[in-house]
This record gives sequence, C-alpha cells and structure tokens, in this order.
Amino acid sequence: MALKRFPLSSADSYSVKYRHGEKLYATLELNQVAFPKTGMVVSQTPLGEEFTIDAPCENGMWVVADKAAGAINSPAAATDKPIGIVYTAEKEYDDYHYGLQTFGRKIKGDYPRVGILGVGDTVTTNCLQYDDTTDFPAVTTTGSEKTSDEVLDEYLSGDLTTNKAYVIITSGKDDVKSIPRIVKALPNGYTGIYGRIVKYYTVPNGEKGVKYQIISL
Repeated sequence: MALKRFPLSSADSYSVKYRHGEKLYATLELNQVAFPKTGMVVSQTPLGEEFTIDAPCENGMWVVADKAAGAINSPAAATDKPIGIVYTAEKEYDDYHYGLQTFGRKIKGDYPRVGILGVGDTVTTNCLQYDDTTDFPAVTTTGSEKTSDEVLDEYLSGDLTTNKAYVIITSGKDDVKSIPRIVKALPNGYTGIYGRIVKYYTVPNGEKGVKYQIISL
C-alpha cells in the first residue's frame, strides 16, 4: 500500500512544492461548523512530540484535543475523543507571503487552534491522503494510461451520489495519522469518525480540494 497526499494542484501531485523557496502547506475553509458558536475550541494546549519541521501540523488535520493529556496528538484510532480539526488563523505577511499555503506549519510546543468536530460540520480542504494501490491505482493499459492522481480526479469529478467517497482515519503504517484518507467505501467494521465527500471543489487559494461533511463520530 502506498499513501499519497492529495494533489495541491493539477500540476503537482504532492504537498512538497515550493514558492519563493518555501514549502507550501494544506489549507482549509470552514463552510458550516458549530464549534465557533458553541465554544468547542481548544487553543491553549501545545502540540506533541510527533509534530516536527519535517512532519508539521497543518490546517485541515484531524487531531485529538484532550486537554488532560497535556498535548495535542494524532488520533491513534478513529474512536479517540475528542477529535477536532486544526484551523489556525492564516495571515498575509507581505507581497511574498500570502498566508494560505505558507502559514500553517506548527511543530511541537506550538499552540494550534482546534475546533472539536460535530456531526454535520462541513469543511473544504486539501489536507487529505489516498491509497494509490487499492482505491485509486494508476491505469497501465497501453493507450489508456492514467496516473493515480488522474484516476482520483476522474472519480471525484463524477456523480458523487453514485461514486461515493469518504474521509476516514486509519492506522496503517504508511498513513499520516492526522491526515484523513479518501476511500471509496468504509472498511469492514469501521467505527468512529468519518465524513462523506459532497463536492469536488477548490480550497480558498484556488487549488483542488474537496468539501466533506462529518457523518459519524
């Protein structure tokens, strides 16, 4: 199994791309969420050991915001509680630092803003990963070749009523546990948090992303 980050743009299949010499990160738009009004926001708990410069916390990640634990970490399982989404405020620094992609990296000891997710919450993001060997494998048939990114793009561009797609947390060795994975079907026996993709869309900076709604916690 090989996990890939969701394409940040049609021209680049990976999250590791640069502008003005800086790495760019995932972005997030809150479409309809309850936590800003209900106060279900954690902002005074630091990130744990796992978040480093090479593997930072980004907007759109799912994390366990358990204040009693003293640190925010990736979910060890889909049933961990309380699971929230990172939505740290983005800033425009100057003409060369536009915020949406360059701002969003946080590491151990930093304090992200985390909204505790609820059923019905809907967001748009490109903070996603997918399996390019099972759900969305490349097509190698001569004359019909497609990359796994193209297969994913074609699937999500179809009728999402028929072409169902979900976002889940899994615990495979290749997964970045904080990044929801796109799947065509829920794994057998899967319980806990998941969302349903409702639209293949763009994130606030115009790059490709998806809108999904939380269905179960």
